[in-house]
Amino acid sequence: MTTAMTTTLMPPADRLLGLSFFCGLDAAALSRVSAGVNEVNARGGTVICRRGEACRCLYIVVHGQVKLILETPQGGEKVVELVGPGGCFGGSSIVLDRSHALTAEALTDSRLVMVAKATVLAELERTPEFTRAIIGSLSHRLQFLIGALEDCMLRSGTERVIGYLLNQLPAGSADGNGTVTLPTKKGVIASQLNLTHEHFSRILRDLATDGLIEVEGRNVRMPDLGRLRARLNGARRRRNDSPQSTLRRAEPDCAPAYR
Repeated sequence: MTTAMTTTLMPPADRLLGLSFFCGLDAAALSRVSAGVNEVNARGGTVICRRGEACRCLYIVVHGQVKLILETPQGGEKVVELVGPGGCFGGSSIVLDRSHALTAEALTDSRLVMVAKATVLAELERTPEFTRAIIGSLSHRLQFLIGALEDCMLRSGTERVIGYLLNQLPAGSADGNGTVTLPTKKGVIASQLNLTHEHFSRILRDLATDGLIEVEGRNVRMPDLGRLRARLNGARRRRNDSPQSTLRRAEPDCAPAYR
């Protein structure tokens, strides 16, 4: 991990309108917010904030990708979430007045907008549109984490991988064929799915052997989406029909951390 991060001048108010958090603000609110905003450029591998550090701002990703992780004393890490353009982190720590719960590290060269904690709290008090944006962001993250917990506890590794690949497709994709490009390294995706890198790779190989996917580097082609969805739905039906399906434990080779 590196610590190369460069803070630039705060962006003009009109540029903030391109971010969903600010698009509903009137001119007065936008002027107040822009006075508490800076932009930062972070190289890939830069630690933006660490778990346990005081939270001083809300981070909004403009360009690039940031991973939110839990670190182990042995130097491993568990990827909790990947944050891309338009996403944010630090909001819950500001609202609860707590330190950062996760470490944030830039996966690629990234640009972020930092909104000072005092500015966020002030606008929560006086600007309903901003408050709704924050509530919406926190609610979306809660739903995401509930889904991730459900996947870990109730889905097999193969189901998680198939579900992940299908979720990378554009909304409304028909049952023809489709191709996705994995957004980051396989080890990072494996950690996010609570799998070891080896188990993730083995599942990809098995799916390829069954003719359900074709893998070339980060590109994954799914020649028959209907068949892939049927494989996923069939696995879920078999599990739900099982007398022991009320609650299943995560698979033994689910990994809390990877190196």
